[in-house]
Amino acid sequence: MEDASSEHLLTVREVAVKLGISVRTVWRMIADGQLHAVKMRRCTRLAVADVLGYMDQSKQRGCA
Repeated sequence: MEDASSEHLLTVREVAVKLGISVRTVWRMIADGQLHAVKMRRCTRLAVADVLGYMDQSKQRGCA
């Protein structure tokens, strides 16, 4: 069974705040395939684990 935090989903706005970037940039990152998002009816959500993974990769590359 997975950790409860890995099952939690964030809105695009929440991801933007967490990463310190604009909502528009988050949408661009989703379109470019840098972040994975899921659609639930009319809502777009991102898994916390995916966002944290992106943050870890950015730190390893020297960004952020």
